[in-house]
Amino acid sequence: MDKINDFVYWLLGGIASIIAWITKRMFYRLDALEERVDRVECTLLTKEDLDNGLAPIRDTNNLILSHLLEHRGSEKADKNPPV
Repeated sequence: MDKINDFVYWLLGGIASIIAWITKRMFYRLDALEERVDRVECTLLTKEDLDNGLAPIRDTNNLILSHLLEHRGSEKADKNPPV
């Protein structure tokens, strides 16, 4: 009877060790994934960041476009003088 009790204790200890090992590996992987996501989020641009960063370029493009459109209108007026 003592040998059966010892066997059951060894078996339960082995099962507990395996469960602890699996749990430890699972949480280690989750921690590693969270660290990777944190590193990616630090370098990730948001739409607001892009809008704020591209605003000066957009303003410059609008200025150039408006100048070209004004110049195009004056070219047409020069080619077709009023009669």
